[in-house]
Amino acid sequence: MKYILEKNGKREIVEKKKHSKNYYISAVLKWLFCIGILALTLLLCQFLDKKLNDGRIVNKIINSGLSVSSTEKTENTESIAVTEEATEQDVLTVCLDPGHGGMDPGCDYNGRIESEDNWALALAVKQEMESKGIEVIMTRNDNDTKVFLKDRVAIANASGADYFISLHRNKGEGYGIETWMTATNDTTVTETLTNNVHNALVGVGVQRDRGVKTGTETGEGSDYYVIGNTTMPACLLEFGFINNEEDNRLFDANKQAYAQAITQAVLDTYAQYGEADDTSVSGEAGTEDTSAADTLTGMTLSYPTIDNVSGLSGEILNWGQGSNVDEYNRPTGSLSYQEKYKDYPVDFIIPTTDKKIYLTFDEGYEYGCTPSILSTLKEKDVKAVFFVTKPYAEEDPDLVRQIIDEGHILGNHSVTHPSAGIPSLSLDDQKQEVMGNHEYIKQNFNYDMCLFRFPAGKFSEQSLAILNNCGYRGVFWSFAYLDYDVNNQPNEAESLQKLVDKLHPGAIYLLHAESWTNTNILGSFIDKAREAGYEFGIYTDTLK
Repeated sequence: MKYILEKNGKREIVEKKKHSKNYYISAVLKWLFCIGILALTLLLCQFLDKKLNDGRIVNKIINSGLSVSSTEKTENTESIAVTEEATEQDVLTVCLDPGHGGMDPGCDYNGRIESEDNWALALAVKQEMESKGIEVIMTRNDNDTKVFLKDRVAIANASGADYFISLHRNKGEGYGIETWMTATNDTTVTETLTNNVHNALVGVGVQRDRGVKTGTETGEGSDYYVIGNTTMPACLLEFGFINNEEDNRLFDANKQAYAQAITQAVLDTYAQYGEADDTSVSGEAGTEDTSAADTLTGMTLSYPTIDNVSGLSGEILNWGQGSNVDEYNRPTGSLSYQEKYKDYPVDFIIPTTDKKIYLTFDEGYEYGCTPSILSTLKEKDVKAVFFVTKPYAEEDPDLVRQIIDEGHILGNHSVTHPSAGIPSLSLDDQKQEVMGNHEYIKQNFNYDMCLFRFPAGKFSEQSLAILNNCGYRGVFWSFAYLDYDVNNQPNEAESLQKLVDKLHPGAIYLLHAESWTNTNILGSFIDKAREAGYEFGIYTDTLK
């Protein structure tokens, strides 16, 4: 074959050369090599596909890069996919929730930490369940990470698990195990699961069977958050008291047996009821709007409205109880102000000669003390008031929920904690400082607060009247000391003696929850106060 070639401005007639035999052989080999690489890639993907048990890799590659012309092949692929989906749906799945973790250790005793026990037990249960073919979803994957309760619920609900089991340990004056179920979202499956698990644990061996309980320690009007907001049958297990040596011995000795018992109880429940029905528990996945969350707790107060608040004195007053005391060791400053402002709903002291005292804690920032404080209060069976700011509640919602769930009183410590005091603001802004926090707590924790502590102890007649009209009672104090500087904490022995020396009837103790001194001496103070004949009252009892 001839053709014209133009080169350097000249045209030449040249003859096209034919490709040699070697050229064609080389081209074929190159194509075969490429096809071989592609085939090896597909084989490798198929191998990984089986190892990972994903069942989708090869199909994705084929569907994205190649067209399957055969109707039979298409129908076969769809049939396999449907079969695999059905298999996945039929797998019994359990969401395990090892309580606490990370910056939230839970309760502790003599170096033993609840979150570590919960994690160790969860690993044993997970291993046992997986050996029986149960798929396990964990709400946390190590013991160093704090997972908020809201996120635990979201993980559980998104997993589509059949059952949810939360693992915890107790602390206090009791002993033995107890199992909790919801009071507001209970179903037959939930009740069966809870009883099966509890009875199986008792069968392994416990120091005392404390039974199956509903609601929370505050009563049956509310649920523990994680089991009240998950959308599958759920229960919460309390594996003995961490401050009881026999409970600890049984926990350590029977850990594997407990794991086997829980696993068998789950299998028995599943054999009876099968896959969890999406409608078995009220509520929708991923939301907090369940019947458990609709139940309001706390207390509401109502006082006659004070008119013409602007006509009252706006002078900023700085509260301090002073050092003078009466024959009962009560600060005379507190008694004087209690009488002076008796027309307002406010307490500077509880006017009584009975040897009853009240613990209150101010919460502005969290320094890791509150979990230990709650643990000590639970151990000593004492209820306190915790005054929280809105930012505190936003940043540490789990601690706020724990305060409520364990039967303590949640108090209002304003939205912004103005250092110049509430009275330094306009009347509208003063009301917003009260009601802004109130509405946030009510909306997010379903709790009505009714007690208010003025930031820095600064108040005025106007601010007392605003508090009255908001349905709140002001709570000052008859004992406080310099405990709030986290970088300059007072001596523990001296502080303990100071708290004991100032004991008096109707005492309102103000302690800052960011103080490690307070955290470390709290248990000893409670013991010494009781030795002196005092008992710790529940503040809301004074309002009845």
